[in-house]
Amino acid sequence: MKTLILLRNYLLLAAVIAVLVSIPISGRLEFDQRIESFFAEDNPDIKILRRSRLDFGGDEFVVVAWTEDRLLSIDGPYPPSLAAALEIKTDVLYRVDDDAALRIHSITEQLNGIRGVNAEKTQQLPDLLVDALRFNPNRRAVLRLFEGTLVGRDGRTTGIVLELMPEAESGVSRAETLARIRAVAESMSADVAVAGEPVQVFDMFRLVEEDGQILFLVSLAILSAVLIAMFRSLRWVLAPVGLVLGSVVATRAILYLLGAQLSMVSSMLSSLVTVIGVATCMHVIVHYRELRHSFTPQMDDSGQTGDFPEVARQTLSEMAAPIFWTCVTTAVGFGSLLVSQITPIRSFSVMMCLATGVVLLGCFIILPATLGSGSRLKSPARVPMERWLDHALQLTCRSVEQKPLLTGIVCLALFVAAVPGVFRLTIETDFSKNFRESSSIVQSLKFVESRLGGAGSWEVSFDTPEKLTDDFLNVIKELTKELRELTTGDDSIRILSLTDVSSLPPRLLGPVKTLAKATRKQPRLIEGFYNEESRRMRIVLRSVEQQSSENKMVQISKIRTCVREFFASRPELAQTSQPAASGMFVLVAQLIQSLLSDQLRAFVVATVGILACMTIAFRSFRIGLISLLPNIFPVAMVMGTLGWIGMPVNIGTAMITSVSMGLTVDSTIHYITAFERARRTTSVTQALQIAHAGAGRAVVFASLALVAGFLVLTAARFVPLVYFGALLSLSMIGGIFGDLVLLPLLLRWTTPVSSRDIDAPVETLDVM
Repeated sequence: MKTLILLRNYLLLAAVIAVLVSIPISGRLEFDQRIESFFAEDNPDIKILRRSRLDFGGDEFVVVAWTEDRLLSIDGPYPPSLAAALEIKTDVLYRVDDDAALRIHSITEQLNGIRGVNAEKTQQLPDLLVDALRFNPNRRAVLRLFEGTLVGRDGRTTGIVLELMPEAESGVSRAETLARIRAVAESMSADVAVAGEPVQVFDMFRLVEEDGQILFLVSLAILSAVLIAMFRSLRWVLAPVGLVLGSVVATRAILYLLGAQLSMVSSMLSSLVTVIGVATCMHVIVHYRELRHSFTPQMDDSGQTGDFPEVARQTLSEMAAPIFWTCVTTAVGFGSLLVSQITPIRSFSVMMCLATGVVLLGCFIILPATLGSGSRLKSPARVPMERWLDHALQLTCRSVEQKPLLTGIVCLALFVAAVPGVFRLTIETDFSKNFRESSSIVQSLKFVESRLGGAGSWEVSFDTPEKLTDDFLNVIKELTKELRELTTGDDSIRILSLTDVSSLPPRLLGPVKTLAKATRKQPRLIEGFYNEESRRMRIVLRSVEQQSSENKMVQISKIRTCVREFFASRPELAQTSQPAASGMFVLVAQLIQSLLSDQLRAFVVATVGILACMTIAFRSFRIGLISLLPNIFPVAMVMGTLGWIGMPVNIGTAMITSVSMGLTVDSTIHYITAFERARRTTSVTQALQIAHAGAGRAVVFASLALVAGFLVLTAARFVPLVYFGALLSLSMIGGIFGDLVLLPLLLRWTTPVSSRDIDAPVETLDVM
């Protein structure tokens, strides 16, 4: 440590230069905004999705919807619903009202001119009706076919369905395409909604990126204010803030050089680096203050005090091991996420391990200069109301000493009450729940799904014969019928099949000839269901996004079972691969379910890894076991409470267990280190009092400062960030209880009695 103290200013200068060089590099790190990036390359649903995009041109649909006063050209009072409109007996052909058709064509022309929109695949009602056969039975069938997509049940709401080109082929960013679509929609005088899974996914990533950057800076500013209020010196603010900013910039620069990309999950990187850096610095600052109070400064020839290099050296010597092991156990906590099946979570795990290593390196570069440089180095001031905290810590320590059985019963009762709640956790797959109720995306989604139909898109795709036959189309018609019977009474799903077109009146020609005639009239419509060249066909399902996760998973399971059994019972329908229901709707629904199962595995791995680290660090399996319980306790309390109150697990909560384990164990290490150091010369009781007064004080300071900073996340527009900030704050508060109540209780019960315990007087130490 003497070398670090001697070279402290040179090391600090080198660190500043390195960070300045890294700033422009770190700014080049980009977000991977593809929802499929969450899954492995060999995931069956991803393979189906990619093949579907090759065969049918993609599944990224955007709906621009609004309500007309008179959508259909009907004489007399306008009917109250589409069903009522179709019951009107008239010799006039069903068509879109002239004013409405003019408006729809004008908007369609503007939308088709946007780069990134596949103009050849745009669907709107006027052209579909004009291209239909010129008699009303056929046009009624067309209107029923597109009810819920291009015309609402109210007979007034209509929509233009746009298919987006793959971003790599469009020549423009998805952000620019969606921004121009929204600009066209906003130019209309009517109340217009823009919805669809591409819009939701884009908005999610946009909000994550914007909220992550803004709220990180705001939370860091609040932390700085809290730190300067605590210690009343700029030095003790610059150290943790500089460590956090430098570590974030350096980590991002390294990730860019390694060719990595950020994902929705890794947007939490900056916030978590803040936790590691601030907590570590807080323990060092408090320990340094303790040593300064017991240190007698030497005067130089001018009568000024020295720069306390000896105090800095002693602080770093005594804190080096705890800092090292806190970073190791934190890395183990994040490393446990490598068991995840979701690619971005594994990437996030590697990123956080890298960031933790950068923080560790930064500590030994920044802290020597912080603690030892300057001719007038003031000791960190006492925190306002710190005497009250000292009194509370003494009371806590005394209660553990005098009423250990009662304290243990209370801890056990809380733990036993919380654990069953963990098994009651539910999954939130309603993608709209990731946004605040007042957001434009939720309002648009409500408009579309309440007046038009489901915005979620998925499909059942399968092989076809080289040439379509009446027999084959009749079999597929049976499959379509079975799927519709399976979902009878379920208004949250619509099933669109090519056999609906081949069954349009008149039916004298047979399905194949009717389909051929429809293909000549409406080729773009048919291409969305059938690719003759690749011999593939699909049945499209449109589901409501705003429904419970249970309904979604039941719906998906029922459809998949029906499809599997149907093709298994008909060997004449030879398939190169097993037909399955898949698509964006299915991928999004499965995402959180995978996170929940991964969380349980990651928690087990984190527990075993931290047990091993703590056993090695303190050379005691007993200490290793003891250190686990105070950290499992807050996790169980938080997750159990979520289960009991019925709060579903979303992206923000699904990783909280392993992340919380890796972060809260840091304070445990510092507390045990302080206890073991004091135990060399004092009794168990006195050692606990010393640990409480020193490390315990730092635990409270760090936790409260971080909670103040992380509560800023509750102002995020992306709801999972709100959950993450709130739950991480609760975990830190629970960690205070675990480290200051449960941990000393376990140390008191399990520490072997020595001669120091027999000879020591019964007293309360007043440390500082």
